[in-house]
Amino acid sequence: MNDPRGIVPPLEHPPASYAGRTRYTQLEYEALLANLAVGIAFTRERKFFLCNPKFSEMFGYRPEELIGQPGDIVYASQESYAALGEIAVPLLSTGRQLDLEWELRRKDGSTFLARMIARPIDAQNTQHGTVWIVEDITDKRRAATEVQRLLREQEAILGTASIGIVFIKDRRIARCNRRYEEMYGYGPGEMDGLPISTLYGSPEDEAKVPFVYAQLARGRTARRIELRRRKDGSTYWTRADGRAVDPQDPEKGAVWIVEDITEQRRAEEELQRVLAEQQALLNNVVVSIQFIRERKTVRCNRRFEEMFGYAPGAAVGASARDMYFTEDEWVKAGTYYAELDLGRTHTREQWVRRQDGSGFWCRISGRAVEAGNPAKGYVWLHEDITERKRADEAVQRLVREQDAVMQNALIGIIFVKDRIVTRCNRRFEDIFGYEPGELLNQPTRFMYPTEEDYDRRAAQIYEELWRGETPNVERRYVRRDGTEIWCSVSGRAVQPGDPSQGAVWLFEDITQEREAEERVQRAAAEQELILDNATVGIAFVRERTIQRCNRFLEEMIGAEPGELLGKSTSTLFASRNEWRRAGELASASTPPGGTHESEERFRRKDGSIFRCRSRGRRIDTGQGEQEWIWSFEDVTAERDAEARARAALGALEKAVAERTAELKAANEKLEEEVAERKVAEQRAKHLADHDALTGLPNRRLLEDRLTQALALSYRNRRQTAVMFVDLDRFKTINDSLGHSVGDELLKEVASRLVKQLRVVDTICRTGGDEFVVVLPEIKRSADAANVAQKIIENLSQPIQVEERELTVTPSIGISVFPEDGRDAETLIRNADAAMYHAKEMGRANYQFFTEQMNLTASRRLALENDLRRAIGRGEMRVHFQPIVDAASGKVAAHEALVRWQHPERGLIYPAEFIHVAEETGLILKIGEWMLLEACRWGTFIGVERGLPVSVNLSARQFNDPRLVALVSRALKETGLPAHLLELEITESTAMQQTETTMATLKKLKELGVSIALDDFGTGYSSFSYLKLFPVNTLKIDRSFIRDVENDGDHRAIVAAIIALAQVLNLKVVAEGVETEGQKEFLRGFGCERVQGYLTGRPQDPDAAAKEFL
Repeated sequence: MNDPRGIVPPLEHPPASYAGRTRYTQLEYEALLANLAVGIAFTRERKFFLCNPKFSEMFGYRPEELIGQPGDIVYASQESYAALGEIAVPLLSTGRQLDLEWELRRKDGSTFLARMIARPIDAQNTQHGTVWIVEDITDKRRAATEVQRLLREQEAILGTASIGIVFIKDRRIARCNRRYEEMYGYGPGEMDGLPISTLYGSPEDEAKVPFVYAQLARGRTARRIELRRRKDGSTYWTRADGRAVDPQDPEKGAVWIVEDITEQRRAEEELQRVLAEQQALLNNVVVSIQFIRERKTVRCNRRFEEMFGYAPGAAVGASARDMYFTEDEWVKAGTYYAELDLGRTHTREQWVRRQDGSGFWCRISGRAVEAGNPAKGYVWLHEDITERKRADEAVQRLVREQDAVMQNALIGIIFVKDRIVTRCNRRFEDIFGYEPGELLNQPTRFMYPTEEDYDRRAAQIYEELWRGETPNVERRYVRRDGTEIWCSVSGRAVQPGDPSQGAVWLFEDITQEREAEERVQRAAAEQELILDNATVGIAFVRERTIQRCNRFLEEMIGAEPGELLGKSTSTLFASRNEWRRAGELASASTPPGGTHESEERFRRKDGSIFRCRSRGRRIDTGQGEQEWIWSFEDVTAERDAEARARAALGALEKAVAERTAELKAANEKLEEEVAERKVAEQRAKHLADHDALTGLPNRRLLEDRLTQALALSYRNRRQTAVMFVDLDRFKTINDSLGHSVGDELLKEVASRLVKQLRVVDTICRTGGDEFVVVLPEIKRSADAANVAQKIIENLSQPIQVEERELTVTPSIGISVFPEDGRDAETLIRNADAAMYHAKEMGRANYQFFTEQMNLTASRRLALENDLRRAIGRGEMRVHFQPIVDAASGKVAAHEALVRWQHPERGLIYPAEFIHVAEETGLILKIGEWMLLEACRWGTFIGVERGLPVSVNLSARQFNDPRLVALVSRALKETGLPAHLLELEITESTAMQQTETTMATLKKLKELGVSIALDDFGTGYSSFSYLKLFPVNTLKIDRSFIRDVENDGDHRAIVAAIIALAQVLNLKVVAEGVETEGQKEFLRGFGCERVQGYLTGRPQDPDAAAKEFL
């Protein structure tokens, strides 16, 4: 054992057996343990079975509290305990010793750092246990940390000190800081052990060393100013302060603080030289110098005597009062001495007096010889500034006049020297957006948009300036807020040929004038562009003569370019009478500035007649002349289409009337069924047939309602499902927690069941924990499976009863009318049998009574589960079917269609799974995926070619409030332009909630996408809403196209839909086109686009893209 203190004897046998020891008796051993200063503990199987008082005291326990306890109670955490075990077990199990520092925990929760030594009691048999020696080293660690901190601080002081610090022992350098090494020109560590004799600059300095060390031995601080020698042989002056580490023991050495005072010595020498020069200056300086003490002249130079009219030597002893005209001036001058006594310099300009009584302007500067000591006197300098004052007054007058001109000028004025603003007026600051005075002493870079403008363009203009020229340019500059402005700038050098004198510049803001010119030019260009690219004829007419027209009008008439210019507008009309009548009507009904619209017959150059819509604006010239701007649009095809539409509208109205009659009959039937149901409900209200605990119908009401449901299902040829629900584990809860808890649990179960079911469904408590659910009028047995699954999920959630959280699960048996029985008793009995089968299958599940129905429901549930997983597994696919131009046969767009690549069943078409996706809500995830994939493919294949991609929206998708945000995100993420995305909704979806539909469609249109009305003709659309909906395309349902060649009614409906679309300016796409006859019929009636197997089958993205790559 590694026991540095030797406090524990080696142990070869478990302490539980003290007999047979050869060195200590049991009493001696216990006495030793009790008096040790460290904690000793013995463990076996990681539990304490013996410890000394110091160990238990260390952790805050009594010894008996620790015996038998697991070792983890003294560790900071379970993680800490487990971590130590990973280290200790491999060592101790092989007889080796453990020695480490670890964090332990006391009984009160506080922790401390301990050193632990452990080894097996018997290295040959580790099963006997382990002995642990524990020492609290918290204080030791804290002291060590503090020592380290002090050492780091000391090291920081030595490393960052600006003076040299050296520790000398035996007249050799034991240690020094980096500054000391730098002072002598040595590298780091080079001076360690160096004799100090190598550093002395002269033998005399070295001879003084014994005297210095004698001072140190007496406990004094020694100071030496002496010459020292650097490594390169050069010398410098130092001031060194030293003190012995221990005056009683010179062997411990001394610490010296060394400062380089070479510059200070040079400064002192320089001061002596300056004093000598100062005396010479005093005698020869051109300014007046006066030394005053107690306000009398004690010394002065000859210039002072001359300036104030004294004879040589006469000023000494004279009062300073002679310099002032009045007593007030003399008194006020005395107040300045307080400022001088503070060590400040006082300067003023004053009108002073000569000895002959004349006066002159004098600049006076004074300073105390010694601040705060008036007895030392004061020095005053005097300068005659009379002539300068006169010149300054003249300059000031000119400056005031110049300021008046600058501040009232309507243009910006700026004085520039070395490209720095020395002065500018307020107008210049306003032009560039700066506050008064903000531009003074600023470089002129602030006004240039770019560095290039500042460097190159300004350099060019300054070259002209220094040649004596006056440049005048119009340039773009930038204001403080970043806006650009145009300025007309002219400049002139103050002194041509001498750039140091600067220049003056004049700035005029011409931004508005330039913008007006640009607007005029832009308007002219835009007007020219409109004329060249307009899809209507445009003409400018003065006094009924064509002054100007675009090429479209010339092509409409069949004229050559320029042929119509200068000709009368009668050239356009079918006859002069029509021309005359149209002109008179326009002139009479349209005031200047007004507009006129009409429709006339026009004649082409080849003599053919066509209908033309004319729109004109009369220009207000103010001169009585008639000037017009006319636009002309050929509406011949539009009028022909309207005629065809009126012919087809009758057939369409007939079809609508027949559909209306069918809907009316259906409504009457529905009202009859509702009336029958109300009668049944009123009769049930009078029966005392409800469960007293849950308020649910009892068995008698169940049989009544079930009988009614069976009759209704029989009449409507529908199914009715009966579910027998039994709660698993209810008996255990009821027996163990009491009937009151059981009753509350049943009430909550009943409440959840009621909330889960439809209003038309019946839920009954037949007794105990058994419930019967009746689901009338279901379409297929899979619907009952869906309800059963939801009930299982709902009832399996925890239930809170009297602060207890209880969990029960239901087992459900299902029977279905008429397959499993035609009367209530049989269906309930069969459902009960199926319920017991559900319990046998593992509880918390449902089972159908017949195997065949079990199989069908299982398939549907499997389909739903597979569909849920398919989205996450990436099994969904998108195929694209081309939409073809009926006339040219070229692909005009693509429709995205969803497919499911099932891993076992292969490719599944939407007809098999879309209804499940709609019912379960999975259609939202599928729809979102479809939209993103279609947009990505459309971006890849369609952007350069302008090919739109069409995506179907289900009713649930369309009513999702997040739809608009989803479409916007899809466009942004994929980069597909909005105009290349078309969203399809069915006619019936659009008509469900017209106001909501309108709002959603408008938001989608604002994004820029197109809207198509799918399956048109199968629903019931109001023509008024159809005009209001922002729809771009009508898609004729395939049911009308299939028999269009043989069925006259279908032909009439298709023709009417095409005509209606043409009237409303909508595109038409016919779906399900499979034969050439269908295609030719549609093209003959003006259908623009067709889609179907004839023109192209749906293909995967790669195959669909091949013809474009």
